[in-house]
Amino acid sequence: MLTGFIIILFLVTIIFNRYVPVKNVPPIKGEDQNAVFVDLRDYQDSAKNPVNGAINIPCGYLKRYMKEIPDKQIVIIASNEVEKNFGARLLKKYGYHVKGYTITGPSQ
Repeated sequence: MLTGFIIILFLVTIIFNRYVPVKNVPPIKGEDQNAVFVDLRDYQDSAKNPVNGAINIPCGYLKRYMKEIPDKQIVIIASNEVEKNFGARLLKKYGYHVKGYTITGPSQ
């Protein structure tokens, strides 16, 4: 019984962290001169559609290269909602102010 409860709690946590949107992180269109752009897309996706001036750190490497991100307001560039939610939660956890996000799919 306890093992089943722990497994269910674990699964709910994973689903929450991936699919529930982060509060106070609105979509942003256009450029913002006061923010740092952090590109969370894979290297292949960001190479096909680069964003000038963005720091490219894929989600899988975000914890490792967190110190390369300046302590300013951050705009996340992601290829899907899961990357956006994961990156925003992790950055907020480490004390960064996530101002917003932009989703750029492979066809955009």
